[in-house]
Amino acid sequence: MTPPGAAQPRGPRPRHLLGLVLTLLIIVLPALSVSPPAAAADPFDDVLATINTYRAWLGLPPMRRHPALDAAASSHARYYQLNAGDPSLAGMGLHQEQPGRPGFTGADMQDRARAAGYTGWVNENIGLSGSMAASVDWFIATINHRLTLIDPRYTDIGFGAVNDGKVRIEVINVGAPTWSDTATPEWVAWPPDGTTGVGLKFWGEAPNPFPGASYPVGYPITLKYHGRGTVVFTRATLTAGGQPVPVIAQTGNGWLTRRTFMIAATSPLQPGTTYTVTVEGQLDGAPFTRTWSFRTASGDGERLSRGLPVAPPPAGVATADPAVRQLWQATDGLVGTGIDGRTWLWGPDTFAAPREPYVEAPGGTRQVYYFDKARMEITNPAGDRSSPWFVTSGLLVRDMIRGEVQVGDARFQPVGPANVPVAGDPAPQNPDAPTYAALRGVATVAGDHRAPKRIGAAVRETLHQSGAVGTEPSLAGYTTLAAYDEVTGHNVARVFHDWLAAQPWQATYVVGRPITEPYWVRARVQGSPQWVLIQAFERRLLTYTPANPPGWQIEMGNVGRHYYEWRYGEPPPTR
Repeated sequence: MTPPGAAQPRGPRPRHLLGLVLTLLIIVLPALSVSPPAAAADPFDDVLATINTYRAWLGLPPMRRHPALDAAASSHARYYQLNAGDPSLAGMGLHQEQPGRPGFTGADMQDRARAAGYTGWVNENIGLSGSMAASVDWFIATINHRLTLIDPRYTDIGFGAVNDGKVRIEVINVGAPTWSDTATPEWVAWPPDGTTGVGLKFWGEAPNPFPGASYPVGYPITLKYHGRGTVVFTRATLTAGGQPVPVIAQTGNGWLTRRTFMIAATSPLQPGTTYTVTVEGQLDGAPFTRTWSFRTASGDGERLSRGLPVAPPPAGVATADPAVRQLWQATDGLVGTGIDGRTWLWGPDTFAAPREPYVEAPGGTRQVYYFDKARMEITNPAGDRSSPWFVTSGLLVRDMIRGEVQVGDARFQPVGPANVPVAGDPAPQNPDAPTYAALRGVATVAGDHRAPKRIGAAVRETLHQSGAVGTEPSLAGYTTLAAYDEVTGHNVARVFHDWLAAQPWQATYVVGRPITEPYWVRARVQGSPQWVLIQAFERRLLTYTPANPPGWQIEMGNVGRHYYEWRYGEPPPTR
């Protein structure tokens, strides 16, 4: 962090903090060479990458896996499994072992680490979610558990877990080879300045940082001082839109929370709101002020942050890069539980995760993840993980219409436009629907086929399976043209424009720019012929089916599956 009174963070500016779970208990074309999905060297490496991303936001050094801490954490997870019926294994008793019990390796975390060969100072976090990633999400959204992960003095880490269908436990041991009462940076504030997507509620933890509080309270805020001298915190204020927000604020007195000011609004925070925190106090008798801001989540991220039940990510997502996992959990996590009844943004899980040729990627290949609706890509794994473009969404629709696979920033391999239906049932059951190839004559994929601006005009143009454009006057009453993209030269149907404007995510990132006009097409949907309005964007294809029930009239086409079938010449793998 920068000196007192400033509001700019040290290191990469954090952009999104999505999907924090706030309660522990609810928690081929022959010419293209494709490698099989690469298994992670260790499933906990991805979790470590997440923790180190949080630390990077704060300017902290990354943690490193230590075999002795891995052994200590694993042995304690095993002890819990062997003694799961012991009532003492609850609350703070989770960190204790009893001599003579099966699997005993040490009475406390320090003893267990020493027995495993670690000589430094140790602390421990324990979750019971069934997913190490979900427990880390919960840890960072609490106080005591958060402080172990964002303390600059702890630089070593180990993981252990058991999930045998009956017993679930996740253990993280953090260690400091040597100990000091001071560390750099001196000030560590959470949420970091400039963070967006912050949670709304806090239901407490053990030990309870706010005795007597009426839970839930607002997302917990912490400011810890690691410098020299004596710090006294005297006052904390929280404002939103210039108006004060009532808070609980107190200095911690435990080993973890000493020299930490703990702050929470007395009621849950409001979604999509910017909050400013100001902390005043004295450092060796001299007054100081620290001020920073963050913004709470909205949309799907807000639903997650309200402590609603969130299942562990599905198998494919769970083994993906942590940036992919966090993006999916923040957008589609609640759809998977059935709590959010909207259509998928990406899909229920990855169905393939190959490395594909890409000239600018390290080694000439990049990791991609195929979902029903799209493909996530990581071209530079050493890039800025705080950037919203660290994970990109493939230009799949553009490539299928253009008939070329992109294999570099400016390199393409000709394949031929995709003969895959753009809407409705698969090809054998949907012979009359236009394909991506049929859009080639009306799409702007190489600076061609721009359309004039016609905002306000009724959408009644039709597209035949052959690519021929016609009109159907009876369809003119459904929607009009609402916007025009000057870059690609296409109008956007109002039903799509208004729907995109209401989404919590950035449309350019998810769908891209429009590359065709909107067209009505005849397609078979579950065997029934009907009119469907389609419009192609660079990354997605949107459909509007008036006959569908509300909430499902606008959907994203299964572009990820369509692209995979086109590129590899075979049906996508089944889950």
